[in-house]
Amino acid sequence: MIPERFATIISGALKAWGVEDQCVLETEGFSCLITLNSNVFVEIVYEEQPFGSIWRLREGDQKESVHPSVGAALKSLALILCPNRKVGRVVFAN
Repeated sequence: MIPERFATIISGALKAWGVEDQCVLETEGFSCLITLNSNVFVEIVYEEQPFGSIWRLREGDQKESVHPSVGAALKSLALILCPNRKVGRVVFAN
């Protein structure tokens, strides 16, 4: 994973969910801060660990959640940013 790929994954998901116009996305390396409608914010961090990669998500001052894959992390992010959206699969093409 490279920082550009990380940013592409997050910004692509926001676009696919139709919330990119409502969000402010600030990325730096392997972390980003998403602010939705000026009141909900989510911090996302991607880390390489000795046992594999993990994704950390934290909404506001809530306890962070840790995910072993991008799919699980995106599912949690979708539940935060668009809770009324039906759960589905995300397909990435390069």
